[in-house]
Amino acid sequence: MRSKTARVSLILLTLALVLPVSAWAMTYQEAPMLRELVEAGLLPPVEERLPLDPKVVEPVDEIGRYGGEIRSGAFGPTSGGFDAEGLRVQNLLQIEPDLQTLTPNIVRDIEISQDFTWVKLYLRRGMKWSDGHPFTADDFMFWYEDILLNDELTPVKRAVWMPGGELLKMIKHDDYTIELQFAAPYPAIDIVLAKSDINGRFFQPKHYLQKWHIKYNPDAEALARQEGFDSWWQAFNHHMAWQQDQLDVNQPTINPWVLKSIDAQGNKYFERNPYYWKVDTAGNQLPYIDRQTRVLVRDAEVRILRLFSGELHVAAENPLPVANLPLYKENEASGNYRTMLFENTRGADAAFAFNLTHKDPVLREIFNDIRFRQAMSVAINRQEINEIFYFGQAAERQATAPPMTSFYEDWMGEYFAEFDPDRANALLDEMGLVWDRSRQVRLRPDGRPLQIVLETTEEFAPVAELVAEHWSAVGVATTMRQLERLFFYERGPANDRDAAAWTYDGVSEFSMRADSCHRFRPTWGTPIDPAPLWQAWFDTGGQSGEEPPEEVKTIYALCDQFIVVDPASDRYQELGREILKRNVEGLYVIGTVVAPRVVMISERLGNTPREGTFAYDFMFWVPYKGDQWYFKE
Repeated sequence: MRSKTARVSLILLTLALVLPVSAWAMTYQEAPMLRELVEAGLLPPVEERLPLDPKVVEPVDEIGRYGGEIRSGAFGPTSGGFDAEGLRVQNLLQIEPDLQTLTPNIVRDIEISQDFTWVKLYLRRGMKWSDGHPFTADDFMFWYEDILLNDELTPVKRAVWMPGGELLKMIKHDDYTIELQFAAPYPAIDIVLAKSDINGRFFQPKHYLQKWHIKYNPDAEALARQEGFDSWWQAFNHHMAWQQDQLDVNQPTINPWVLKSIDAQGNKYFERNPYYWKVDTAGNQLPYIDRQTRVLVRDAEVRILRLFSGELHVAAENPLPVANLPLYKENEASGNYRTMLFENTRGADAAFAFNLTHKDPVLREIFNDIRFRQAMSVAINRQEINEIFYFGQAAERQATAPPMTSFYEDWMGEYFAEFDPDRANALLDEMGLVWDRSRQVRLRPDGRPLQIVLETTEEFAPVAELVAEHWSAVGVATTMRQLERLFFYERGPANDRDAAAWTYDGVSEFSMRADSCHRFRPTWGTPIDPAPLWQAWFDTGGQSGEEPPEEVKTIYALCDQFIVVDPASDRYQELGREILKRNVEGLYVIGTVVAPRVVMISERLGNTPREGTFAYDFMFWVPYKGDQWYFKE
C-alpha cells in the first residue's frame, strides 16, 4: 500500500525532490591545493572526504576551473556583509533561481506527511564537518535538546518553531534520519527548511561546542570566565555564532569556505572546505574558488571605487545608489565588471518607524496617535526621494508586501503615500500640536518644542536626512543621527530612541510563510524596533515589557493562524489580506520607495547570474549558487 505521505506542490513553489545524478560510478577530482595536502599525507583522499551520496549538481553554465580568491565588501565586522556570506550559506533545501523550486541540499531527501504534521529529513551518509568529524543526526538533536530547549541559550522561542502555539518536537530515528513533529499542520515547513540558516539552522557541531555547554562540561563556568565571559551560556553563544557575527576561527562548518582568520582591521579570510559535500557532473569537488575574503569597507564611496578598480568582485547587498547608474556603466570597461538591475521584493528601500513604547510619556502619546503617523507619512515627498536617489526608477509606495503577493491589493501601496503637506498640517493641528509664536516648530502638550531624533546607519542616512527635512517643514523638528551598525542595533531593544530608519524587507509572501509573518508583527524588533516593550511582552509571555493594545495582539493571532492554514484555501487568502490591511492602516512602519537593485559582478567570474531577483526574501545570493562561481582566468 502506498505510504500516506505527500511530496507537495504549493501555491508559491514546487518542492522538487529529484533524484541526483548517480555518484556511485564517479571518479572524483579535487582542487590542486587539496591534492597537495593529500600527497603530503596531511589530508585523506577526496573519496574518503566526500559522503557516500554527495550532492551532484548540474553546472549553472559550465564546468568551472579551480583557483582564485573572491573579495566582497562589508559595512561592519559582524553585519552588512551578505555579499560575502550569501555566497557561502547552505540551507537544508536549496532555493533554485526560479525562486519557486526547492530541491534537497544539505539533506539527501525529505518526506512530508499528507496532513503536514511531520517531516522526515534524510541526511547524507558519511557527510562530514570541515574538520573531518561526522555530520549526523546527533548534531540536530544537540541543537534541539541542548540549545533550543535550554532557556539560558534560547530564552525566546521564535514563532517559526511553534506552529499551533507549541514548540516543534525532534526525534532521531537513526544516525541519518530526523523527524520533526508539529502540533498543527505546517504547510510552510518546506520554505522554513529552505531558509533554515536564518531559522536557527536546526543543527550545530556537537563535538565542537559541547566543551562550552554546562551539561557536557562541569567546568564550563570556569572556562567561560577564563575566556572573559560572565557565564557559560555567553561563551557558548560566542563560539556558536555561525553567520556574519562569527568570531571563532576554529569553529567547523558545512559551508563551501571555512573562516580561517580575522585581521586587526576586521577583514575575514576564508579557505575552501576540504570536506565540502558537493560535486559537479564531472566529479569535481566544489567549490571552484579557493579563497574568499570579506573586506571591511565602512565608506560606501570607497567601496564603489574598489569595485571600479577590481579590488572587489561583487556587490549588491548594501544597496548601490540607483542614481549613480550612469557612473557605474561608464566605468564598466575599465573595471571589467557588468552592472545589472535585478528585481526587488522589498516593501520599502528606506522605511521609518516611531518608538510606540517611548520612555517619554508625552512622545509616547503623540506617536501612538494614528493621526500623527498619518501626518508624517503624507509629509514625505516620495517623488523628490525618487528623483534624487533613485534616478526616477523607483515605485513610490507605502510599506507593505510587494505586488507579487497573492493577497495584495493596490490600495495598500497607495495608503497615505501621497505628498500632501496641507493634510499633514491639518492632522497635526487636529491633534492640538500648535505652532510656536515664530512658526518654527510645533509644541507638545506640555509646552515644550516637538523635537525628535531620527536614527539610522550609513546606507539609509541620505534618505533619512531628506525625510527629516520633510518632517521639520510641518513643525516636527527632526534631527537625523547616523550611527555605527552595532550601536544602532543596541539602542532599539533598549527603548532608547525616538524614531528609526531602516529597510522594510522580508515582506514577500515567501517570507511571510518562511518566518511566521515576522515583519508583519507590529513589534518585529531589531533593527527598526517599532515597540520594544511590546516585543518584550510577547517574547517573555507577559513576564516583562508592557502589554500591547488589543489591535496588536489581534495581528499576532492572525499571523499564528496564517502559518498553519492550507495556502490553497480561501481562508489563507482572507488571513493574508487581513494581516496586510491591519498593518497598512496602522502605519507601524512608514514606507517611501522601492527601486530595482543594482548588481555589479566582475566579468572575470563565471557561472554568475545576468538577471534575477536580489532580496532578503530569498537570501540574496543563495539562489545563484556561489559555490559554482569560478574565475575564468
